[in-house]
Amino acid sequence: MSFAATYGLLFEVTLLHNYFLNNGEETFASMTNADKEKMLQQFDTDAFTAITPTLETNIVLKNYKMIFKKNKTGFGVYIKVKDELDPFIKVPVDLNLKFLIKTNDYQFENYTNLDFAFSQVFLFSNVRPLTEPVSFEYLPKINDNKLISNAYLVSEETTANLISTLQPSEQQNVFGLISLTAKCDDSSGNIVDDLGKMISPNFKIHFDNRKTLWRYINRKAGTVINTINAKPLTRSGFVEIDPLNDFNPSEPAESQYPNPSVKSITKINSDYYSEIFI
Repeated sequence: MSFAATYGLLFEVTLLHNYFLNNGEETFASMTNADKEKMLQQFDTDAFTAITPTLETNIVLKNYKMIFKKNKTGFGVYIKVKDELDPFIKVPVDLNLKFLIKTNDYQFENYTNLDFAFSQVFLFSNVRPLTEPVSFEYLPKINDNKLISNAYLVSEETTANLISTLQPSEQQNVFGLISLTAKCDDSSGNIVDDLGKMISPNFKIHFDNRKTLWRYINRKAGTVINTINAKPLTRSGFVEIDPLNDFNPSEPAESQYPNPSVKSITKINSDYYSEIFI
């Protein structure tokens, strides 16, 4: 007689990105559930990120009978259970699991509404490092209406401390770290309760798409015109340009303007420009 091990969901992390999920100027958040599902069917985090447990975390997962399982919208960590909510091995309140986030699309910085710093990483955690201020942004939950901002970019000191915990082979090209502890600073982000039973929270990392001023360059005529307001960059849909209202001075009403790709973006002072050659 054989017995199959039973695993339960300890927690999951959902990654979303508005560049892939918005449809032109229609945001993912404003879509009907049916339309959201259609966009999610075409979505895969592998298109822009690679997420893996750190080598140290891999050892912890093995020791506590846990399994890391990827899916199209992130990953889940499962644990061997005695019954529906009780882990086979009790989870210590200070148990910490870390996951590396590395980008695998060289255009990720172009279409993601974040600033990037060579000596700083983004930290998504349910525990505030001692080197971070009390204003530290905790990792949102799935129902939180919150997009990832530069507030998740931690200090150089915190970054150095985090990188130092990684093996040398892991320390290159780290965009961010997911760091989750069984019991957190705020009970709303706990993974297990006071009795050690699983809560199975779903955390969310939701990136926003970058918006840029669209610069139309006519080499033949030697002219350059910019849109007055920044426009969203999306993989799907089309953003209509109104020649009368999107430029100053206005352009002829019959003029047509294509949408830009994400390949050609220039930053001038604090403004981002998409360059389109017409």
